[in-house]
Amino acid sequence: MKSWLRLLRISQWGKNGLVFAPAFFAGKLLEKHFFLLSLWSFLTFCLCASGLYIINDILDIHADRHHPEKKHRPLATGEVSLLQAAILAITLLIMAFILSYPLGKNFLIVLSIYILLNISYSIFLKHISLLEIFMVAFGYLLRILGGGAATNIIVSSWLFMSVFLLALLISFGKRRAEIALLGNKAKLHRSILADYSVEFLNLCLVITAASSLIMYAIYTVEKGNHLIYTVIPAAYGILRYLKLVLTGKGGDPIEVFARDYHLWIATILFLSGIAFEIYL
Repeated sequence: MKSWLRLLRISQWGKNGLVFAPAFFAGKLLEKHFFLLSLWSFLTFCLCASGLYIINDILDIHADRHHPEKKHRPLATGEVSLLQAAILAITLLIMAFILSYPLGKNFLIVLSIYILLNISYSIFLKHISLLEIFMVAFGYLLRILGGGAATNIIVSSWLFMSVFLLALLISFGKRRAEIALLGNKAKLHRSILADYSVEFLNLCLVITAASSLIMYAIYTVEKGNHLIYTVIPAAYGILRYLKLVLTGKGGDPIEVFARDYHLWIATILFLSGIAFEIYL
């Protein structure tokens, strides 16, 4: 049972929490109708994401066996067979499509694009330098757009750009961490890593970190009131993440966030400040 649960990568479901963002920033998350629609879209994305993770693991099974951490995944170790994994992946994707039906045509379109993007990424896009990072970042954006489609809330340009820049920051950080972890063996696991230098990734990290922070700061100035104070925990959180990545302690964003209390506190203060301004 533990092998099957690890195969689903439930720990990664936290990323799908982005579907709540449109309703949260629109000040409607506490309304039952919008909350339930957001929750329904969250569950749909979770099933879909798990199915796609399994497909990716199937395609990457040989490369994963050369990775110091991924070699312990159920498919790489043989705890779950390829046939069993394929059946589960297809079942999860079918369930996701069924669940998406009540959320409307626009949500179904977003979910379909998300699936096509991820499958294309697993097959060939991940082999294209730089573009593969943008595709990963676009996956975060599709979660935001999915939440907006489910609730019929228009995603603001500020939210779109802020999430996009943060997603790029996280994606560059993950590549930087992979190179630091694997060293000279990096290209054995992911050949595309040979196209990135540490200096280039460091530069990209600084650019995206600064851009995302400036973008949000301008937004708070435009909105006025007390929202500007949320720039303080936002700046701390971004710089803390940057420090972790540049000192070799970065990696998977969910794992980094889960084990670093600085990021926990910064996030809680940031969201609390926004909630106070919007809902009180």
